[in-house]
Amino acid sequence: MRIPVPHWPSVAGRARADAGPLLLAAVVVAAITLLAGAVPPLLTATADAAVREAVRGNGGDLQVHSRMEADDGPNGSRLRHPRLAEDVDDFRARATEELGPGLRAVLRPPVASVISPTLKITDGSVLRTFQLAYVARDGGPAVTWVAGGPPRPTASETASVPYGAPPWVVQAGLSEAAAAALQVRPGARIPLADDQGNVKDVQVSGIFRPQDKADPAWRPLPALLNPVTAANGTRFAGLLSRESLPDARLAFGQDELRRTVRFTPDPDRLTWAMVPPVAARVVALKAASGSSAARDGSLKWETRLDGVLRTVSAQVEAAFAQASLLVVTLLAVAVLVLLLAADLLVRRRARALAAARQRGMSLPVIGGELLLESAVTALLAAAAGLGLARAVAPGVSWEWIAPVVVTAVAAGPAFGTLTAARATRDRRVPANRSARRWMRDTVRLRRAALELGVLVAAAGALVALYQRGIGGGVLAASAPALCALAGALLLAKALPLALRVALGRLLRSRRPLAVFGAARAAATSARLLPLLVLVTSVALTSYALIFAATMSHGPALAAVGQGTAAGPLATGLLRLAWVSAVTLPVLGLLGLALGTAAGAPERWQTLTRLRTLGLRPREARWVAAGELLPPVLLAAVGGPLLGALLAHLTFGSLSLHLLTGAAPAPAAPWWGLGLVAGVFLAAVAVVVPVESALRRRRRLSEVLRAGDN
Repeated sequence: MRIPVPHWPSVAGRARADAGPLLLAAVVVAAITLLAGAVPPLLTATADAAVREAVRGNGGDLQVHSRMEADDGPNGSRLRHPRLAEDVDDFRARATEELGPGLRAVLRPPVASVISPTLKITDGSVLRTFQLAYVARDGGPAVTWVAGGPPRPTASETASVPYGAPPWVVQAGLSEAAAAALQVRPGARIPLADDQGNVKDVQVSGIFRPQDKADPAWRPLPALLNPVTAANGTRFAGLLSRESLPDARLAFGQDELRRTVRFTPDPDRLTWAMVPPVAARVVALKAASGSSAARDGSLKWETRLDGVLRTVSAQVEAAFAQASLLVVTLLAVAVLVLLLAADLLVRRRARALAAARQRGMSLPVIGGELLLESAVTALLAAAAGLGLARAVAPGVSWEWIAPVVVTAVAAGPAFGTLTAARATRDRRVPANRSARRWMRDTVRLRRAALELGVLVAAAGALVALYQRGIGGGVLAASAPALCALAGALLLAKALPLALRVALGRLLRSRRPLAVFGAARAAATSARLLPLLVLVTSVALTSYALIFAATMSHGPALAAVGQGTAAGPLATGLLRLAWVSAVTLPVLGLLGLALGTAAGAPERWQTLTRLRTLGLRPREARWVAAGELLPPVLLAAVGGPLLGALLAHLTFGSLSLHLLTGAAPAPAAPWWGLGLVAGVFLAAVAVVVPVESALRRRRRLSEVLRAGDN
């Protein structure tokens, strides 16, 4: 079997002759590839920023607690534990190891602390409280002692304290601000007592100045640096050292001091892709956490991080799904426009393809030549679009560009091969009337089956959206686009009926121009694809405008009601909605131009013949406008209404409340919908004079001699 070899001069000649439609299709492919390739990486970058903002704004520190081991000694006494600080270090290491490598990678170095209960300063002045605290992390906190020195042990390392003994002396350091507010110097005693009136004996060992006030080691108790004024009084704190921590243990009850290790998430290390494993690990730690009453040293984990990540995950997933919905609307209209461009290209080449087939060129060769041409054009355009996407986005995505590229590559060759095959088929028309009726009914049934399939797909997508929500996958995200296509199909079926009724009434009138225009419109109303492009593009433009108007207050509501994380997401989604609202009508106008160009030869041949019967050029333009206006008028009126209907049907399942803080009702920007309708109606007033000017140079004799060809 011989491999079909393209006839290269024919390929090059067809490409030169039809450079305009090919370039137009290439521009559509490049533009949609740019959007479809750039949107997912931009959404991922926005999701990363949202995760970081949520963690930064809502905290989510991990804290792990553990009771200290009992220090009971012989004969009803308590023993001083000189290596208590080392036990705290071991506890911090054990907690760090239990995190696991994935969670540990997104956390800052841990800070261990031992903080005493709140004590009252009993000097008879205004309400003031005091706490003792030991804080430690790797390499900090570093302080400079400006007076006195660090706390020292107040007894031998292995002292024994009987129960009921006088208050145990504890040394602690004060910050410069705390010492000035309390008016104490090194060696002074701070009069303290707990809630039960038990006196505590704390001696000031020295006054320190922190070398780095931003050191995370100060976060467990900010009062260590400066007195904190609150509604219940002023809070002070004293700094314990490794040497004085065992004394603090003896100064309080066995269960009054508890070891705590705090892990603070590092937002800069978090990305959206890391959220699922990190959240799962946090949940596992909390599930395996020991009881707060346990005395076996088991770890008790406390954190809000899993809740923060769960909330932001729901917001990000909703934003991704809503963005997918908008991208699908762009893809749907772009595919229809590419099909219309392929149809126009084949109409222009119909005679050449028929002639090539009649000269003996095989269908595989014809299809191969057309496929080569479309593949080169589409792939180069897609490469250009991806290159632009890479320039404006942090990466490119391939998942959404396939429908556009496949349509651009396959539609033209498929239509062209089918046209060439029909030009030479020897199928005869049967003489039997019933046989001819059967053939017509078969064609109608096939078309009805295709139309019914579109309606069923739209209904299935709408049901999937209702049942699964916006996160129900591609089918649910396709609900607005498929429903708009189904609505356009129903309107397209109603247009011929309305035109036939209007033509019947106009035939009884005395307005010949209106009759000619209605007759031409009724004759061309059977062309389904141009009308689908018009109505679908206007309907989805209206849908995008309503979506943008509804989301316009989303960032403010999200920032107030749910923190700032939903705001970056809502803002990015709003930008995508406006991009869609601008791109969709451009595609629709392009479809109008393509549909007009496809019917232009037949339309102006008819008008030229009417000119030989006395029709003036201005009247010919009015007849042309009468032919083009009904489908555009149907799109301008029916499209916004269909878009508003789709918004009311689908907005309840889009989870908009996750980004706006409330369940918003669809807000219809009627000025925008009216502007879109006006632009499409004005386009007819532009297209008709342009067509007339382009064909003005053709003489009547040339048109008449050309005949139907």
